[in-house]
Amino acid sequence: MTPPTVRQSPTATDTAAGDIVLSAQHVSVDYDGDRVTHAVRDVSLDLRRGEVLGIAGESACGKSTLAYAITNLLRPPARLVTGSSINYWPSDGSGPVDLATMSTDKLRNFRWKQLAIVFQSAMNSLNPVTSLDRQFNDVFKAHAPEMDAKSRRRRAEELLEMVDIEPGRLSSFPHELSGGMRQRAVIAMALALNPEIVVMDEPTTALDVVVQREVLDEIERLREDLGFSVIFITHDLSLLLEIGDRLAIMYAGEIVELAPTTEIQRSPAHPYTLGLLRSFPDLLGIRRDLRGIPGSPPNLSEPLVGCAFAPRCAFAFASCASTAPALRPLSAPADTGRPDLLAPSPGRWVACHLHDLAHVANPPPELAGGSDT
Repeated sequence: MTPPTVRQSPTATDTAAGDIVLSAQHVSVDYDGDRVTHAVRDVSLDLRRGEVLGIAGESACGKSTLAYAITNLLRPPARLVTGSSINYWPSDGSGPVDLATMSTDKLRNFRWKQLAIVFQSAMNSLNPVTSLDRQFNDVFKAHAPEMDAKSRRRRAEELLEMVDIEPGRLSSFPHELSGGMRQRAVIAMALALNPEIVVMDEPTTALDVVVQREVLDEIERLREDLGFSVIFITHDLSLLLEIGDRLAIMYAGEIVELAPTTEIQRSPAHPYTLGLLRSFPDLLGIRRDLRGIPGSPPNLSEPLVGCAFAPRCAFAFASCASTAPALRPLSAPADTGRPDLLAPSPGRWVACHLHDLAHVANPPPELAGGSDT
């Protein structure tokens, strides 16, 4: 059985169906309260085998909530909206496995073996009063009860060595490790049972730039050696330009652009993506005028009319205020007769009226596909 093709969503239509390891379709998450907050709104994306899929956006754009939905870790008042679909496709060709409806017992068996999570702060993930050895043991006892004490110890030492930590550190407590070592220890725990998917939610945010670089290098090396897929979530787009294969840009609970990393860096299609790129110094020698994005994200407990980014967008026009843009593939010349709308490579999706001939005659040069940012 192969993953289904979903019309007008960035899914298996962009790649061979057998390359898909995780497929999220029409995922929406609400936070219940006096006024319901629509934190994630109809998000669809696929994760390919062995790739790093980056998810970037400002704080409160929904990226971490999406990660919690994908890993079935949502807790009240958050809830997955009916109609959301999250499927895992095992490498043996069986499946799909519906993560959204998986029972607690099955989830316990699934986590760490097929899917693992690295959270933002290592000190929040590690028990501060328990040694690393004990914490590795807890993982193995809960998720691999067939392992004896000797095997658990040997595997824990292998994992620490894999992330360049001396095996003798197993007896250490978290406070005895540096920030980078703690984060690498958390990554080692996530890889304890060789999962196919690792979700990393802001794994380098609390680290200085030198240690960030070390952790990023470690993630890249391990991914190449072990072949797992990564969903890497961060507000720092510059990190994803270094490590990501594809990038999903989120704003107001939606994906507004999805494309190969090199294409987003070279020619962003959405004004919000352009704003994110312009908000940090370029590291590859391209001169760039630094500027922030004016305004603030919308209140997602209020009704949204038109494009959610329109009040902050320098390119907004009449249609943006009245009609919400759909996430759609960038048009090719064969379809539109417009060479300036040609996507530099397949797999580019954008939710912006500036790339829709029904709304605008010509996109601005900054967003036409191919200009420097």
